[in-house]
Amino acid sequence: MPKLHSAFIVKRFNRGSGVTPTTGYQHISLSLTKFAKFIEVNWKMQKFFKQRRGTESSYRTKILSYAIIISVLWTSSISNINAEPVEADPRVRARDIGIQIGSLPTGTHNAITDVAGVKVGHVTLNDGASIRTGVTAVIPSDDIWTARLFGAAYTIHGNGEATGIARINQAGWIESPILLTNTLSVGAVHDGVVRYIVKRYPDNNIVLPIVAECYDGGLNDISGLHVTAQHAIEAIENAANGPVIEGSVGGGTGMRCYGFKAGIGTSSRVLPEAQGGWTIGVLVNSNGGRRHQLRIDGVPVGREMTGSPPKPTREGSFIIVIATDAPLTHRQLKQLAIRATHGLARTGTPSTDGSGEFVIAFSTANIFSSRSETGTFHIEMLLNRRLSSLFQAVIEATEEAIVNSMTMATTTTGRNDRTMYAIPLAELQKVMRAYGR
Repeated sequence: MPKLHSAFIVKRFNRGSGVTPTTGYQHISLSLTKFAKFIEVNWKMQKFFKQRRGTESSYRTKILSYAIIISVLWTSSISNINAEPVEADPRVRARDIGIQIGSLPTGTHNAITDVAGVKVGHVTLNDGASIRTGVTAVIPSDDIWTARLFGAAYTIHGNGEATGIARINQAGWIESPILLTNTLSVGAVHDGVVRYIVKRYPDNNIVLPIVAECYDGGLNDISGLHVTAQHAIEAIENAANGPVIEGSVGGGTGMRCYGFKAGIGTSSRVLPEAQGGWTIGVLVNSNGGRRHQLRIDGVPVGREMTGSPPKPTREGSFIIVIATDAPLTHRQLKQLAIRATHGLARTGTPSTDGSGEFVIAFSTANIFSSRSETGTFHIEMLLNRRLSSLFQAVIEATEEAIVNSMTMATTTTGRNDRTMYAIPLAELQKVMRAYGR
């Protein structure tokens, strides 16, 4: 088939499947049947094949043969026929395209795992045409059940669910992994954490897991209840130190933010030695905000972006997890959690009535056993006047984590053939440079 003809067929097919030249092939999981059916319906394009001879029957046979060849060549070059749409530009983190949030330096990985001992694990469910969901686990320490850590939780707006936060604020400590998933999978993930802890610590029969949710029903068949208890266990067991996978992964697989595809994002800050040298890490699951509200480093990006018009979305949520090695008490961690709202607000969202934002913070500095022989604990506590630098670090890391959740996310097509486009990085760079960033 001449190149012009095959290109024309692909172009016509792309129009029918919602593909645009700027985003590439948005739905690679197209079946051979659908492809062949389209060509059969459009077989009257004979004017492009005037040089071809033969009967109408032989013409159809040739076209269908071409369809088979093209489909085989197309799918054979792709390792997963249900893969996500191909991006026009590779996904990178905010700093990789010159976006510098704040003034404090980052940790080695610019991630929550820069706080020693903290691990992150994901289980991603990306199957068929409508399953776009998963689980993300943040592990504060290897033995969180018997070696507890000071913790605190803060509700910015409570139109959502985060189990275990009443226990955190009553006891003042963390004694469970922190799991992030979709709204209707809270029960399954909660069950998974219980099973994991009971199996590991059979003498303990009171477990109150920490599970926070965001709604991913726009892209995911959320009512299908595809997340299971085993997925939660796998996310915990998969958790590791080092770089954290971001974007459309784990609990963030089906999430969107400010009219763009989003998901999991993370960032960290390290204070100067004169201010303690403490490390603060933040991980977010981003799933809220309207396009026109989006601001990055003070730049009204949402109003300036002209491509890929936003599709109407329901109000969503943000889950924010903060880790630090600074020796903070429950009350001080509560103050840290409150400051995360400043970083969230810097990205533009007003935390609307339909949103559910929860912040969970913990410190790895003071470890105390649930079985004290003396009934007392000796702790180290930072002076309150040393908290201000930590507040700045949390604000910066929260904002950058949200931005990373968008720049690392990939364009995703899911339920009802709905597509949520990733933020175009080239255009983002152009807007930021126009404002001197």
